[in-house]
Amino acid sequence: MVHSRETPPTVGEALESALSTIFRWSTRADNKRMLHDSTGAALSSTDSWLLERVVVAGPLRMSKLAGWMAVDKSTMTTEIRRLEKSGLVSRRSDPTDRRAVLITATEEGRTAIARHRQLAQGVYETLVGKWTEEDRTEFSRLLGRFVDELSWVTDAVARHNESI
Repeated sequence: MVHSRETPPTVGEALESALSTIFRWSTRADNKRMLHDSTGAALSSTDSWLLERVVVAGPLRMSKLAGWMAVDKSTMTTEIRRLEKSGLVSRRSDPTDRRAVLITATEEGRTAIARHRQLAQGVYETLVGKWTEEDRTEFSRLLGRFVDELSWVTDAVARHNESI
């Protein structure tokens, strides 16, 4: 539904429009280069997302990563193989189940994700740099709350799918 200037958008319409704009902005080649380390690791958005998970969650089974990303194990194997060839992760047998594979971030992987975080945070801080401290704090709080809701829903769906 398109609104005239007199009719304010619903919350859902405003969020959909804002998230669509954010997605378009973050996937433009020049902005992707700003958000990802073009001078070093040159992580794709998928690489950084996956590497971040491995760094934060510690050694993870390949099957758990596939479930978290909601992809087939063969797709996860391809993703991990690319990170492994770049020296960002390593894999080893799970000592509790030799059939399972554990993925761990290497020191180079930890450095790459730290560099990525620093670059991205700098870009975002610049974007809201002219805002008041109060506005930046409130925006961060509300965005964090929104992400918590997204995570809760995503986790609930994953738990449901595992139980089927």
